[in-house]
Amino acid sequence: MGLHDRPYWREDFDRGGPRFGTALAGMPRPTSVVKWLLIANIVVFVLQLIPGRIVETAFAIAPSAWWQLWRYVTFQFLHAGLIHLLFNMLGLYFLGMILEGAWGPKRFLGFYLSCGAFAGLCHVVMTFAFNPAAIDKALVGASGGVYAVVLVCAILFPQIRLILFLFPVPIRFAAALFIGIAVYNILSGISRGGFVGGISDAAHLGGAVAGAFWIWVLPRLRTGLTSSRTKRGRGAWQRKLKKQADQQAEINRILQKIHQHGIASLTAGEKRTLKNATRQQQQEEHDLYRL
Repeated sequence: MGLHDRPYWREDFDRGGPRFGTALAGMPRPTSVVKWLLIANIVVFVLQLIPGRIVETAFAIAPSAWWQLWRYVTFQFLHAGLIHLLFNMLGLYFLGMILEGAWGPKRFLGFYLSCGAFAGLCHVVMTFAFNPAAIDKALVGASGGVYAVVLVCAILFPQIRLILFLFPVPIRFAAALFIGIAVYNILSGISRGGFVGGISDAAHLGGAVAGAFWIWVLPRLRTGLTSSRTKRGRGAWQRKLKKQADQQAEINRILQKIHQHGIASLTAGEKRTLKNATRQQQQEEHDLYRL
């Protein structure tokens, strides 16, 4: 199926992009990965209602537990409250479906979780750097992955429009606004010396940076590696051909010398070269016969 044949590219997308209000009327069925991510987030949120904060203690990410690697994934499924969950899931539902439809489920899932994990890492690093007194404060939420989805959709599908503060706005404007707010909050927190207000914003910005890496840097790295391998392979083949040509030229010279002056005129090295060439030719003929 071509890109322009996909459902999200037709109808209201061709007229300037989908609007949340329009989508709500039909409530399209979520794509496979988005569906299971929504279910997982909702189920985990219900489990968070268990008294004692058992789930948060086991799965949220805090700088003091930076070495517990599973937390970089699991914290993405926890949320601080119903509104926190609602906004993240709305972004994942409407924009995640578009990106999964364009990339496929495996690539989208890897993108989403890795960007969220990088967002958690940014939270850890920024807390250690600017607010070490808060290393025991945990981070929860899918915002890092959702910010990455918003940024990539803004790059790939600029025709999308979102309802923001009751007004439809281009997704690129919304993405720039979200990232700008995160940067402002981070810088404000650093300037105050406590960075308290910028902790979650570090994760938001980290998710956006990871999204930019996926869409701008990673393809170039892959292209560069492929090109490098191709050049190395081509260079090795060219060197092999040149070596064979040089060997053949030497054989021709020796044979011409035999024709003119007889075999007795050959030096020990020339005889050895001719003997090796004869042996190599016999081996090649033997291998060809076996095939």
